[in-house]
Amino acid sequence: MIKKIIASMLVFILLGGLVACSGGKEQGDGTDTEMDTLNESGVGDDTEADTEADTEADTEEDTETDTETDIEADTEADTEADTEADTEEDTEEDTEEDTEENTEEDTEDDEDKKPAVTEPTKIALNSSTAGIKILGDRILHSDTQINCDWTCSGIEFVLQSEGKELTIKANSDEPCYFKAYVDGIEWGSISPSTPYYKVDGPTEMKLPPIPKGTRTIRIIKVTGHTLSRAELLEISCYGTISETAPAKKDTYIEFIGDSISCGWGVIGTKDGKYTGQDGSLAYPYLLAEALGADYAITALSGQGVIFHGTGMPNMTEGYLCSSPIRDRNTVYDFERKADAVVINIGTNDVIYKVNEAEFKAAYKALIETIREKNGEDCKIVCLYNTMNDTYSSSIIEICRELGGQPEGIYYYMLDRADSGHPTAEENRAYLSVLKDVVKDALDGVVTERYLGTDENGDGMSMDFENDMKPHK
Repeated sequence: MIKKIIASMLVFILLGGLVACSGGKEQGDGTDTEMDTLNESGVGDDTEADTEADTEADTEEDTETDTETDIEADTEADTEADTEADTEEDTEEDTEEDTEENTEEDTEDDEDKKPAVTEPTKIALNSSTAGIKILGDRILHSDTQINCDWTCSGIEFVLQSEGKELTIKANSDEPCYFKAYVDGIEWGSISPSTPYYKVDGPTEMKLPPIPKGTRTIRIIKVTGHTLSRAELLEISCYGTISETAPAKKDTYIEFIGDSISCGWGVIGTKDGKYTGQDGSLAYPYLLAEALGADYAITALSGQGVIFHGTGMPNMTEGYLCSSPIRDRNTVYDFERKADAVVINIGTNDVIYKVNEAEFKAAYKALIETIREKNGEDCKIVCLYNTMNDTYSSSIIEICRELGGQPEGIYYYMLDRADSGHPTAEENRAYLSVLKDVVKDALDGVVTERYLGTDENGDGMSMDFENDMKPHK
């Protein structure tokens, strides 16, 4: 570019010089001789030389000027280009830095917004675990687990729930069913949908999410002692378990019986398996709940006062043990005295044809043992006729011999079950009448009450001679 400019200027200057020379010559033709002499003497040569020198000088100056101008222009252009480049680079760097900073900040914000990941609280269970109330009362104590052998034995505790699931680790020697309750409401499994949690060997019972807030949790084994022995090992939950266990209730009732008290046949088929047994639907558990009482269901399915199956204890022996099938050598301490004991046993003695005189002696000895272990204030209610009435008269005679109602010994004849073991509906019917009978016993009310019907449907009432007051 610079070369083209310089060339153009040289052409322009040369043309200008030729014009000037041509004009000077024409003027010289009209001048005097002196001018011609001067021309002839070399002055023209000097002028040409000067012109060339001036032209070269001007050209150099112009060239230098143009060069400087171009350099300045180039410098400015370069500077602007560099500035723009630098600005773009700086902008890109700033953008990248801002993006990184914003990304980090956004990530931190997102992390702050995410719910905190918390680990579940895990509590190992044993007979002395803080905050745990043991249900069933009559248990074999252990430092490594809570034994659940008797019907409806289990645990209760207060949980400050975070609204998530709860898991109970358990174990059993044979398959059995457990039930869970939250604030008194059955809290069954969702998948599959069932009120029962099956425990068969090492098992995790996974309860659906527990609603947020303070909740009372109850876990009970609804299968009887003779079918399965189970253990509760650990609670895993989201929240805090109170170190204060639910308080013991003012009233404590013990139920002594056989498969009727275990809830045999109230669900499924009456085949004697765990799938047909639910103690929470039988009258002992229902009655304890209705009267707001703590309970122990000391029932041995298939056993009698005297009769016992192979390798099994009868009730006379079993009553003295914490867990007669798990460990027959450990004697129950009877630390907590029962306010009332409800007895419904003898069906298996009838089935296996135990001599009635022997039955009568053993039944009387059982009542005397109950009184000895629980004290004279313990009320005793003897039930009969649930499946047969063979020993009914013997039971009534024993109760009278021991003093009857004035001595806190009551008896009551239940309606006969329609088909062997009582159904869930029949157990609810028993509850409706037994609430009053047992409450009267607890209150020490001496009264003549309707005692049911005999085989002919005739009303029966017992003559206590002068030892009863009219019922009001």
